[in-house]
Formats: sequence, structure tokens, C-alpha cells
Amino acid sequence: METLRNSRDFKKVVESGTREILENFTVYLLPNPEGRTRIGISVSRKAGGSVRRNRIKRRLREALRKNASFLPPGTDLVIVARARCHDVEFERIEKDIRALGERWPRDKRES
Repeated sequence: METLRNSRDFKKVVESGTREILENFTVYLLPNPEGRTRIGISVSRKAGGSVRRNRIKRRLREALRKNASFLPPGTDLVIVARARCHDVEFERIEKDIRALGERWPRDKRES
């Protein structure tokens, strides 16, 4: 699992990708030709100060790491956390990530 780092890649995924709206965050998915899963996380300042935003990002990264097998392979993902995401239990975040994998059928992954 790699990280999306530049704004051009974030923008491409958000504009061209498929949007999945979950309870605590929105995920944009776009198949990539490289066959690797790349992830970018975005947390708005509406979520709070830097300490709160970084805590949200750490929790999301850990949930993604623990549940990487549920993620669609060969996909770029941009996760946009909602402001209320900081109050959510970690288990709920993991459940949302697993649900994402179930909602993303195999035929979409391979196209």
C-alpha cells in the first residue's frame, strides 16, 4: 500500500473516480494501470485543529493498514474524512473500510 502525495494525483482521483459515500467519510476510487493500491487522506480544517486532524489521519491509516486485504487491488483511493469522524470509535472506522471492499465489486476493480 502506497501513498498518494501530489495534488495532481488527488485531483485526478476526485474528478475521474467513483464516489462512495460512507457514514464517516467519502471515498473516491479510481483504478490505476500500475496494479498497486495507493491511498490519500484528506481532513478538512472543519474537523478541528492540527492535533485533531492528525489524530483522525493516524486512525484512518491504522484502520487501512489492518484491513488492507479488503481494499480493491490496483486502485487509487482518496479518503475525505467528515468533521464528526474524530468522535467515532475505531471499530466503526474499520467496519466502514471493510464495507467499502464489499461494495466495490470485482468487475469494477478490473476495468
